[in-house]
Amino acid sequence: MKKIYLYFILSFLSCSAYAESISTPNKEQISADVRLRVKGNSNQVTKEVVYKDITLSAPGTLASALGDEINDIDSLVVRGPINATDFRTIWSSSFYGGLTVANLEYANIQDNKLPKNAFWYQSEQFAPGSEYVDCILLRRIILPEGLAKIGEGAFAYAINLEDINFPSSLRTIKRRCFTDCISLNVNPLIIPEGVEEIEYMSFANCKSLTGNIILPKTLKKINAGAFFQSKITECSFPEGLEEIGDAAFYATCLKEAILPNSCQSLPGSDHFALNYELEKVSLPEGLKEIPESFVDNCIKLTEFVMPTSVEIIGNRAFWQCGALKELYLSSNVKSIGTEGLYYCKGLKTISFPSTLETLGAESCECWKNIESIYCAAKIPPTCINSDVNPGWTPFGKYGEDFENRTPQDTPIYVPVGSAELYRNAWGWNYFTNFIETDNFPSAGTFDVLTTPIGQDTVTYDLFGRKVEIPVLGHLYIKNGKKFIFK
Repeated sequence: MKKIYLYFILSFLSCSAYAESISTPNKEQISADVRLRVKGNSNQVTKEVVYKDITLSAPGTLASALGDEINDIDSLVVRGPINATDFRTIWSSSFYGGLTVANLEYANIQDNKLPKNAFWYQSEQFAPGSEYVDCILLRRIILPEGLAKIGEGAFAYAINLEDINFPSSLRTIKRRCFTDCISLNVNPLIIPEGVEEIEYMSFANCKSLTGNIILPKTLKKINAGAFFQSKITECSFPEGLEEIGDAAFYATCLKEAILPNSCQSLPGSDHFALNYELEKVSLPEGLKEIPESFVDNCIKLTEFVMPTSVEIIGNRAFWQCGALKELYLSSNVKSIGTEGLYYCKGLKTISFPSTLETLGAESCECWKNIESIYCAAKIPPTCINSDVNPGWTPFGKYGEDFENRTPQDTPIYVPVGSAELYRNAWGWNYFTNFIETDNFPSAGTFDVLTTPIGQDTVTYDLFGRKVEIPVLGHLYIKNGKKFIFK
């Protein structure tokens, strides 16, 4: 038997740390240290390719049409009506035999729906307590126009699947349908217009998806883990997208994430965490909270556009974003969570707005290159004690001297008449150099102007690209200032 061994991080019925954090009712579990292997004809590599073209007159008859050849064929074309029974036959030919290519271009699939678990049979591919999940040999499949739905788990663990087409008629991509398709390599991967939702873990762990994802204008929702650990490099988020779920783009290779103004829901955490290539992020006006671990460990992130509407920066939101040299906080920020800006070692200066009320434990530690801190709040914001390191302030441990610490002699600029309050406030008394001033830099840098349509001036988006036709309600730059186009 030919075997391919590899440890996988997520499984179709995952029990990884991530999947545990977004629990699924009544899910069975496969141990995370189970291995994947290919089960198929051991002579398949050296045998002569066998091609079969079958025309069916009735659904459910493919097995009888193939007869004794079911385990001998390498490539199969199926014409005519097919149903779930026929998909079981195709799966069997790939699992127990040597089938690698299935052309269904001329097939008429019952109800225009690819069945749930069409190419994943847990009872035969995984035995509880086993060391392995056995996987099919299928490498390529061609789906017919007219297909409207790909069912839940349809291609789960199809680790050899490299190529698939999405017909323009496709409207539904169900949960986990391509989970752990580690060889899937379609570039660009075009999701057809009409699809409104990419469901839970649909393309999770598709590590060979290394190119561009083109999302449809009809898309409303990208669910939890949808592209978890896929290695996509480009994705344009369409106007009309309303929600991006928990860890939807965790550990991808995106270089930028510019979210449209319509995207006002970011449930969960870790949405773009561990994107080691991510350089630019822009959030839409209207969002009130940056979620927990939102860009955690995005080590190349240099530009982050925070809308004025943001009031809360979640726990670990910018954890170890060491390349950030400047971060313009919203002028309405009220609280920064535990480790919210931990180890942002590249920061040179930061301006806390007058609205700031709370600094979470260890939220501002390890700012080794900070040169100035402004805080416009007349009453010192409350500093939260650390549970992990009791007595440590949000800025670090009193009197500690180590290479990456936030320097205690950093100039702290505070409102006139409040320096003594800061000197005596727990947490803020970590610092030794307070300077009173009435001149605070804008915390948000979002100068909101009303610009009449048709004004003849050059307009740029938030990343400096010239915009010919601005969109109402979007943020742009004109004459060096940010504004909302009205």
